[in-house]
Amino acid sequence: MNKSIMITGANAGLGKDVARQLALLPTTEKVYLACRNMDKAQAAKKELMKITGKSVF
Repeated sequence: MNKSIMITGANAGLGKDVARQLALLPTTEKVYLACRNMDKAQAAKKELMKITGKSVF
């Protein structure tokens, strides 16, 4: 069961795709993005929330 997940490097590339795939699982409630660039993190958050309909932080 994946209630909450934190993904590092989640604003682009492999990390972002892993965050998307895990967020699409029905057991995942929250996804936390760990990113170094706040602007890119906000853009990834917005996109992932739109695609998945899940809570992204």
